[in-house]
Amino acid sequence: MAEPSLFCQINTSATGPAETAKKHVPVITVPDVIKVGQPFAVTIKVGEAPHVMENGHFIQFIDLYSGHIYISRVDITAELSKPEVTLTVVLPHEGKRTLRAFSRCNLHGIWEGTKEINVTQ
Repeated sequence: MAEPSLFCQINTSATGPAETAKKHVPVITVPDVIKVGQPFAVTIKVGEAPHVMENGHFIQFIDLYSGHIYISRVDITAELSKPEVTLTVVLPHEGKRTLRAFSRCNLHGIWEGTKEINVTQ
């Protein structure tokens, strides 16, 4: 049975149990320099430690946002995939941004990972 508190909120490394967070919080990897209007790769891996991917326990999807602006969702199937994706993103405005990735585990709820980026001219 899932822990009820995990379904009542969006969990982060600060709010979830440490061992559970280690396998669920999305880790965002982006280039060091991001140019306004230029495509760049964003890789999102679920967890610092591998998450199981079996029929009874798996990551269902990964979402990506820039701040509160929705960019993309990738649905993931149990057993036949790995909870890691690379997306090509273009940001049209310069300045500081927060990339936010969400992953949903069918047993442990929704988890958020963030990465601060600076989009330059």
